[in-house]
Amino acid sequence: MNQIVMEILRLKKVALIIILALILLNAALFVLINYFQTSALATAQSRWSELRRKAATAGRADSTALYRQGLSDLEKLKTRIPAKREFARVLSDILESASGSGVSTSSISYKPLVIKDEGLLSYQLTFSVSGGYAAIKSYLSDLQKNPELIVVDDIVFSNNDPLVENVDMNLRLTVYLQGGA
Repeated sequence: MNQIVMEILRLKKVALIIILALILLNAALFVLINYFQTSALATAQSRWSELRRKAATAGRADSTALYRQGLSDLEKLKTRIPAKREFARVLSDILESASGSGVSTSSISYKPLVIKDEGLLSYQLTFSVSGGYAAIKSYLSDLQKNPELIVVDDIVFSNNDPLVENVDMNLRLTVYLQGGA
């Protein structure tokens, strides 16, 4: 029996060496994966957890700092609200931006409303403009860029003739002014 094993070893020497080398390579890769990659994975997971914790706490600020920032923002907002006597100028700016955009305006109706708690006066303006699509779009852009506190409450678009590029836009704006109390 011993002689049969020796004969097999002699005849299959190359195949057995290759099998032994593959077994050793497999064992080496197993050790590499379990030892080095496991520790690298644990390091990466702890780093990821640390970054997530930092990101979660970075958004939280001191409540007093948030309060001070809020007060500062309110003061900036109050500087953007014009005085009651400047209503004619604000209305003129709205109409000038309409003519500058190439749209035509209809008659404007307005309704004042006093906001007593804040000492503000709001004017709700209702009017229509008409013109090409690009002109209407330009006018809306100009309204958004207006430095005063103007809120677009409602917009309705209509086009009576699909073959002609003439868009009618009904607008309802609210303009806020100081000094309403």
